[in-house]
Amino acid sequence: MSAKGFTLIELVIVIVILGILSVTALPRFINLTQDAHDSVAHATFSSFESAVALYHNCWIAKSAPGHVKDLACFGSGDIDSTPTGYPLGQDTATSDSDMDGKVLNGANCEELWHGLLDDEFQLAIHSDAAFTAENDIVYWFTAYAVNLPDTHCYYNYISDNPAKGQENWQMRYYPGTGKVTVGKATLG
Repeated sequence: MSAKGFTLIELVIVIVILGILSVTALPRFINLTQDAHDSVAHATFSSFESAVALYHNCWIAKSAPGHVKDLACFGSGDIDSTPTGYPLGQDTATSDSDMDGKVLNGANCEELWHGLLDDEFQLAIHSDAAFTAENDIVYWFTAYAVNLPDTHCYYNYISDNPAKGQENWQMRYYPGTGKVTVGKATLG
Protein backbone atom coordinates (compact mmCIF):
# COMPACT_ATOMS: atom_id res chain seq x y z
CA MET A 1 0.00 0.00 0.00
CA SER A 2 1.43 3.35 -0.99
CA ALA A 3 1.10 6.55 1.00
CA LYS A 4 -0.93 9.31 -0.58
CA GLY A 5 -0.01 12.97 -0.30
CA PHE A 6 1.37 15.93 -2.17
CA THR A 7 4.73 15.85 -3.82
CA LEU A 8 7.25 18.59 -3.21
CA ILE A 9 6.68 19.92 -6.75
CA GLU A 10 2.93 20.17 -6.18
CA LEU A 11 3.45 22.08 -2.93
CA VAL A 12 5.91 24.48 -4.61
CA ILE A 13 3.42 25.11 -7.44
CA VAL A 14 0.64 25.88 -4.94
CA ILE A 15 2.93 28.27 -3.02
CA VAL A 16 3.94 30.03 -6.25
CA ILE A 17 0.28 30.41 -7.28
CA LEU A 18 -0.62 31.84 -3.85
CA GLY A 19 2.32 34.22 -4.11
CA ILE A 20 1.17 35.47 -7.50
CA LEU A 21 -2.38 35.95 -6.23
CA SER A 22 -1.20 37.88 -3.18
CA VAL A 23 1.02 40.16 -5.29
CA THR A 24 -1.87 41.00 -7.61
CA ALA A 25 -4.59 41.27 -4.94
CA LEU A 26 -2.69 42.91 -2.07
CA PRO A 27 -2.32 46.36 -3.67
CA ARG A 28 -6.08 46.47 -4.16
CA PHE A 29 -6.70 45.80 -0.46
CA ILE A 30 -4.06 48.31 0.59
CA ASN A 31 -5.78 50.95 -1.57
CA LEU A 32 -9.08 50.48 0.28
CA THR A 33 -8.04 53.01 2.92
CA GLN A 34 -7.52 55.69 0.27
CA ASP A 35 -10.79 54.69 -1.38
CA ALA A 36 -12.56 55.18 1.95
CA HIS A 37 -11.03 58.65 2.40
CA ASP A 38 -12.00 59.56 -1.17
CA SER A 39 -15.58 58.46 -0.50
CA VAL A 40 -15.77 60.51 2.71
CA ALA A 41 -14.46 63.62 0.93
CA HIS A 42 -16.86 63.24 -2.00
CA ALA A 43 -19.88 62.51 0.21
CA THR A 44 -19.15 65.50 2.44
CA PHE A 45 -18.59 67.86 -0.46
CA SER A 46 -21.78 66.60 -2.13
CA SER A 47 -23.68 67.28 1.10
CA PHE A 48 -22.31 70.81 1.13
CA GLU A 49 -23.41 71.34 -2.47
CA SER A 50 -26.90 70.00 -1.68
CA ALA A 51 -27.14 72.30 1.35
CA VAL A 52 -26.25 75.30 -0.85
CA ALA A 53 -29.07 74.36 -3.24
CA LEU A 54 -31.55 73.91 -0.37
CA TYR A 55 -30.55 77.26 1.10
CA HIS A 56 -31.05 78.98 -2.25
CA ASN A 57 -34.47 77.32 -2.68
CA CYS A 58 -35.42 78.56 0.78
CA TRP A 59 -34.33 82.08 -0.22
CA ILE A 60 -36.48 81.87 -3.38
CA ALA A 61 -39.47 80.53 -1.44
CA LYS A 62 -39.26 83.42 0.99
CA SER A 63 -39.51 85.80 -2.00
CA ALA A 64 -36.89 87.96 -0.39
CA PRO A 65 -34.88 89.70 -3.09
CA GLY A 66 -31.37 90.79 -2.21
CA HIS A 67 -29.32 90.26 0.92
CA VAL A 68 -31.21 88.48 3.70
CA LYS A 69 -29.91 88.45 7.25
CA ASP A 70 -30.49 85.21 9.19
CA LEU A 71 -32.55 83.27 6.64
CA ALA A 72 -34.98 81.60 9.05
CA CYS A 73 -36.20 78.76 6.84
CA PHE A 74 -32.80 77.04 6.67
CA GLY A 75 -30.92 75.26 9.46
CA SER A 76 -30.49 77.32 12.62
CA GLY A 77 -31.55 80.45 10.77
CA ASP A 78 -28.27 82.24 11.37
CA ILE A 79 -26.73 82.23 7.88
CA ASP A 80 -27.02 85.41 5.80
CA SER A 81 -27.37 85.41 2.02
CA THR A 82 -25.61 87.17 -0.79
CA PRO A 83 -27.76 89.51 -2.89
CA THR A 84 -28.16 86.57 -5.32
CA GLY A 85 -29.58 84.32 -2.58
CA TYR A 86 -26.68 81.99 -1.84
CA PRO A 87 -25.31 81.41 1.67
CA LEU A 88 -22.47 83.73 2.72
CA GLY A 89 -21.97 83.47 6.50
CA GLN A 90 -23.11 84.92 9.79
CA ASP A 91 -23.39 88.63 10.46
CA THR A 92 -22.45 89.74 6.95
CA ALA A 93 -23.79 93.26 7.39
CA THR A 94 -21.09 95.92 7.02
CA SER A 95 -20.74 99.53 8.10
CA ASP A 96 -21.67 100.43 4.51
CA SER A 97 -25.17 98.99 3.97
CA ASP A 98 -24.59 98.98 0.20
CA MET A 99 -21.98 96.24 0.81
CA ASP A 100 -24.17 94.00 3.02
CA GLY A 101 -23.90 90.41 1.79
CA LYS A 102 -21.31 91.34 -0.82
CA VAL A 103 -18.03 90.78 1.07
CA LEU A 104 -16.45 87.38 1.76
CA ASN A 105 -13.87 86.76 4.48
CA GLY A 106 -12.19 83.73 6.02
CA ALA A 107 -14.52 83.59 9.01
CA ASN A 108 -17.47 83.31 6.61
CA CYS A 109 -16.00 80.13 5.13
CA GLU A 110 -15.88 78.41 8.53
CA GLU A 111 -19.38 79.68 9.39
CA LEU A 112 -20.68 78.30 6.09
CA TRP A 113 -19.16 74.89 6.74
CA HIS A 114 -20.71 74.58 10.19
CA GLY A 115 -23.96 76.30 9.19
CA LEU A 116 -24.59 74.06 6.16
CA LEU A 117 -23.26 70.73 7.46
CA ASP A 118 -23.84 68.72 10.60
CA ASP A 119 -20.50 66.95 10.91
CA GLU A 120 -17.62 66.18 13.23
CA PHE A 121 -14.75 67.44 11.06
CA GLN A 122 -11.95 69.48 12.60
CA LEU A 123 -11.38 72.63 10.49
CA ALA A 124 -8.27 74.80 10.45
CA ILE A 125 -7.40 78.05 8.72
CA HIS A 126 -4.88 77.58 5.90
CA SER A 127 -1.52 78.11 7.59
CA ASP A 128 1.63 76.07 8.19
CA ALA A 129 0.27 75.00 11.58
CA ALA A 130 -2.91 73.56 10.00
CA PHE A 131 -1.18 70.54 8.51
CA THR A 132 -1.44 68.18 11.46
CA ALA A 133 -3.11 64.84 12.06
CA GLU A 134 -5.75 66.52 14.26
CA ASN A 135 -7.23 68.52 11.36
CA ASP A 136 -9.51 67.12 8.67
CA ILE A 137 -10.22 70.20 6.56
CA VAL A 138 -8.04 73.21 5.76
CA TYR A 139 -10.04 76.22 4.58
CA TRP A 140 -9.66 79.82 3.49
CA PHE A 141 -10.85 82.16 0.75
CA THR A 142 -9.72 84.16 -2.27
CA ALA A 143 -10.80 87.68 -3.18
CA TYR A 144 -13.37 89.67 -1.21
CA ALA A 145 -16.22 90.87 -3.42
CA VAL A 146 -18.73 88.09 -4.07
CA ASN A 147 -19.60 89.52 -7.49
CA LEU A 148 -16.07 88.79 -8.77
CA PRO A 149 -15.92 85.48 -10.67
CA ASP A 150 -13.01 84.01 -8.68
CA THR A 151 -14.23 84.87 -5.18
CA HIS A 152 -14.59 81.58 -3.36
CA CYS A 153 -14.05 79.60 -0.18
CA TYR A 154 -11.86 76.54 -0.53
CA TYR A 155 -11.87 73.45 1.65
CA ASN A 156 -9.12 70.84 1.35
CA TYR A 157 -9.72 67.39 2.84
CA ILE A 158 -6.35 66.58 4.46
CA SER A 159 -7.46 63.76 6.77
CA ASP A 160 -5.99 61.15 4.43
CA ASN A 161 -2.60 62.89 4.18
CA PRO A 162 -2.05 65.94 6.40
CA ALA A 163 1.49 66.68 5.21
CA LYS A 164 1.91 70.13 3.67
CA GLY A 165 2.35 70.14 -0.12
CA GLN A 166 0.41 66.91 -0.72
CA GLU A 167 -2.35 66.63 -3.30
CA ASN A 168 -5.76 66.37 -1.63
CA TRP A 169 -9.40 66.67 -2.59
CA GLN A 170 -10.51 70.29 -2.67
CA MET A 171 -13.96 71.83 -2.86
CA ARG A 172 -14.44 75.42 -3.97
CA TYR A 173 -17.63 77.30 -3.20
CA TYR A 174 -18.43 80.51 -5.10
CA PRO A 175 -21.00 82.44 -3.01
CA GLY A 176 -21.87 84.87 -5.79
CA THR A 177 -23.25 82.10 -8.01
CA GLY A 178 -23.64 79.11 -5.66
CA LYS A 179 -21.27 77.10 -7.85
CA VAL A 180 -19.42 74.21 -6.19
CA THR A 181 -16.44 72.47 -7.80
CA VAL A 182 -14.47 69.45 -6.55
CA GLY A 183 -11.05 68.38 -7.74
CA LYS A 184 -7.53 67.60 -6.63
CA ALA A 185 -5.33 70.45 -5.43
CA THR A 186 -2.08 70.99 -3.54
CA LEU A 187 -1.82 73.53 -0.74
CA GLY A 188 1.55 75.07 -0.03
